[in-house]
Amino acid sequence: MRKKRIIICALALAALLGGCGKEPEAQETLSQGAAAGADQAGEPSENEDAAADGTADSAGSGEQQAENLEIDEAMKEELTAQLLMENELDISIIGEEGTTNRCTFALPEDFIEVEDIPGMYVTKRYPIDASNIYYAEMDKDISMQLMTEDTYVEQIEENFRNQYDMEIDVNLQSFEKIKISGHPAFRILCSYVVDGVEITQLEYVINADKSYVVTYSQTDEYYRMDEFEASAATIALELEN
Repeated sequence: MRKKRIIICALALAALLGGCGKEPEAQETLSQGAAAGADQAGEPSENEDAAADGTADSAGSGEQQAENLEIDEAMKEELTAQLLMENELDISIIGEEGTTNRCTFALPEDFIEVEDIPGMYVTKRYPIDASNIYYAEMDKDISMQLMTEDTYVEQIEENFRNQYDMEIDVNLQSFEKIKISGHPAFRILCSYVVDGVEITQLEYVINADKSYVVTYSQTDEYYRMDEFEASAATIALELEN
């Protein structure tokens, strides 16, 4: 059971990245943009009768409606692009429309693919050695560029708590903005304890036509970080023909 939980953690860390890019300031700006759009689209004329007023009252004020308005993807991308430029962050991801990449990396010699979990690789000695590597592709999300150390830690801890009923304290050891094959990326090294076992994870997140995530995990029982670093050095994106 303990080893199975470690596999779940590796899967979860990649899957839970989706909310990490939304800083409070960024979320407030996106909400303000949605509110402005709603006010312009829904402003009542002076000649509306009492029945219309009653309908408006029952629906709530324009500001209240805006708070619950789901931001469409076009507006979200436009506002996020503005935030990237204001914060002098890499905006090359915006020009990735129409491209299709293939992510490749070399596996350490001792790792094999898990048949029933696509993208999951474990050691040949699993479950004795629970070290694993997980590769995932997610939809393009330019807001991922706004991710910070604080938003990463807060979102991971919150999502583990809400979705997996697990209380963890993430110890963030390294959080770097790098480039992989010319694309903006993150290199994140962190650790946390699950069922009395310390798990150390080295994660690479590449923002391109999709979000590509490679997560290397080891327990405190087996040291694999040198092999993981060697594998990570081979991560590359190539345009598909």
